[in-house]
Amino acid sequence: MEVKFFSAESREAAEAMAEAHFKCDRKDLVLEDVNGGEDGKPWEGFAMTGTPSQINNTDAGFATYFEADGVYLEIFPERGAGNELEAAVLSKHLSRKNISGLNTSAVQSLIMERRGRAKIASAQQESIYGEDLVVDIPKDEMTARAWLLSPEPGGPLMELDAAVKKVREAGITNGIDEQALTRLLEAKDYGEPFVIAEATPPKDGSDGKLIFHFSTDGRTGRPREIGGGRVDYRSLDLYEPVVENQLLVTRTPATEGVPGATVTGRALKQKPGKEINLPKGKNVDVNEERTEIRAKCSGMVEFLNNSINVSSVYKINGDCDLSVGNIDFDGSVHISGNVRSGHVVKASGGITIGGAVEAATVIAGGNIEIKGGMQGADKGRIESGGSISILFIERGTAVADGSINVDVSIHSNLEAGGSIIASGRRGAIIGGQAGAAGDIVANFLGAISQPLTYIEVGVTPRKRVRIQNLEKEIERIKNETVKLDQLDVYLKNGKEKLDPETWDKLFRSGAENRRVNEQSLEEYKTEIEDLKYELEHATESKVHVLETAFDGTKITIGNGIYKINTEIQFATFRYKDAEVIYGPCERSKAKE
Repeated sequence: MEVKFFSAESREAAEAMAEAHFKCDRKDLVLEDVNGGEDGKPWEGFAMTGTPSQINNTDAGFATYFEADGVYLEIFPERGAGNELEAAVLSKHLSRKNISGLNTSAVQSLIMERRGRAKIASAQQESIYGEDLVVDIPKDEMTARAWLLSPEPGGPLMELDAAVKKVREAGITNGIDEQALTRLLEAKDYGEPFVIAEATPPKDGSDGKLIFHFSTDGRTGRPREIGGGRVDYRSLDLYEPVVENQLLVTRTPATEGVPGATVTGRALKQKPGKEINLPKGKNVDVNEERTEIRAKCSGMVEFLNNSINVSSVYKINGDCDLSVGNIDFDGSVHISGNVRSGHVVKASGGITIGGAVEAATVIAGGNIEIKGGMQGADKGRIESGGSISILFIERGTAVADGSINVDVSIHSNLEAGGSIIASGRRGAIIGGQAGAAGDIVANFLGAISQPLTYIEVGVTPRKRVRIQNLEKEIERIKNETVKLDQLDVYLKNGKEKLDPETWDKLFRSGAENRRVNEQSLEEYKTEIEDLKYELEHATESKVHVLETAFDGTKITIGNGIYKINTEIQFATFRYKDAEVIYGPCERSKAKE
């Protein structure tokens, strides 16, 4: 398809000129009038040659001619289903031609007429443009793209050095990808965008680290397996012995990281690593550089609540009864007998009880091992900063920051920051509540008699209670803020009536209370947000039933609840798509 503008004394003369120009017969030409030659004016129009389909459905186009008397622009219109002229494309073409003294008015008039020929500049040497590069930098400056513009016939191709120079002139100083530029120049996909530069991301610093030279997670309190599916509740992995001056912890400092840069060289700030402090400790020595912790004495080491404690053991040969009284010991406690009703045993370390616990209270900062069981009579309570191992618990409460290992729990409340493992001869949780941040594993949940048994995994119930308490505290602070506002009004209006000392005392007291309240309010809101986020995402834990889950058992995971209405055997309950589902048990009895 070719199109050319012709001007002659008559249509016939224009036809002859077109036949000579296109070197074809008249039958192969189509002429379209622009000016019909009336009133003695010359005939003007376009001659076209090509297939009928091309001629009948051709896009609008243009051409420039550098002739002896000036530079001329020809515009021919679209035909049939062809596209209209894109003024921006024409404008870009004229810009790239570097025409001196361009008559923009003549160009605009011709564009408005949509067809014809007009002189747009005085005579001059034609500049044949070659390939060119257009560069775009988004507002965020994280990438840069380039488009390769096509050359005129005979125009020079762009070399890599010229492309790099063009990119740099656009303001890109960092992250230029010369390989991408090479692919762009070789592909010849004119008008297609290529990413030719990318920002250098900052490298965040690494956080400080603590290296523990003793096991911090191996003290699980789980009973030792002795084969045949049996376990020994009298042999538990609870403590790790240390000797004086033994290295316990070393600290590696945080690093600053390396800043990045956008494609224009604007700095991207890195996130420095967070420094970590050495944990607190008792009976430990810290060097001057605060990079090492060593044991001050021989004993046993425990890591609980970000504190390293080296402690000795308080031993009681016999029962904890009236002859002994209550116990509150900074260390570990070993009781060979029983803990009688009404007594309280507290230890900052671990507690080992060789017998049973009645309706008593046992509180430990470390692990608790009760080789017998508990007859709590709805009053007995066990609290552990580590793990709890107990043979059975009936009508009692057991709360552990770590895991709970029990053979049978009957109408009791269990709460574990780790997992709850009900294994042994029975391995059952019958009635009451059992909540664990980790998994719950049991042979039986509930019983044939269908006692109400509530099971929850993913978070501990205490965290839900904590949210409620924090919300009450926030409400209290808001009410107190109202009173402080009233105090401010009173002080403002009564400054002249009160003596300066009383006024100043009230003012300082109000300001301090307001500061403390604002600080507490911010801390409480942050804690609530963290707890609610944890509750919403606490969906990874599972409930494994090795034998049977009976009717009357309710299982909660995240915001999903499953009420068991008929016996379900050998199943694992997990969270999926906002509900609790179950499938074949993922744990085997031999492993417990």
